[in-house]
Amino acid sequence: MIKIIIIVALIAMLIFSIVRKLNLFGSWSTTQRLSSSSEIIEISAPLSIYKSAVKKTLITVGVGVLLLLITIVLASKFKIALIMLPVSLYLIGQFFILNNHLKASKNQRMVYNSLTHEIQVEDNNNKVQTFNLLNDVKRVSEVKSVQKNNGVLFGYYVLHTQTENYFIPYVIAQNPQTKPFFDKLQLFDREIETKLFPII
Repeated sequence: MIKIIIIVALIAMLIFSIVRKLNLFGSWSTTQRLSSSSEIIEISAPLSIYKSAVKKTLITVGVGVLLLLITIVLASKFKIALIMLPVSLYLIGQFFILNNHLKASKNQRMVYNSLTHEIQVEDNNNKVQTFNLLNDVKRVSEVKSVQKNNGVLFGYYVLHTQTENYFIPYVIAQNPQTKPFFDKLQLFDREIETKLFPII
């Protein structure tokens, strides 16, 4: 009985976190080109893409929670049911990856000029840095999840310059307007690493 109460409390905390995460979208503006010039692109995604990622991930998390409850009930009689525990925890863990990637997307504003290949990055502290994608980026690495869950593949790119590393979540690449930027990234020889939980 105590185990069930603890699980219910944890699920309640998770739901509260999800509601807070959804409320954050109210302060997000939709992504658009920054001027009439077609070469100036903001490396972000519209609200609809973020909401879609949240909804799909919540379904995955819901399956994980349901599987966890079934595991707890069955494990009281059949210990073999505990084999489902890692799977349920993995599915629930997708929410924390989502939260991490949305926060990374929100914490920086990146603008790319597809003509000059200049990138301007502004962080939460209004610190602005500028570098050239072709000249200043020493290497590009990529970290991705082991598999898609409900059509969502978590991962991110890392642009390594002489002084800084810049992280760009996969979710942004779903924005068609950012295609020129991500097409350029594909030209780099990338180190690709696969992780169970690709946390930035």
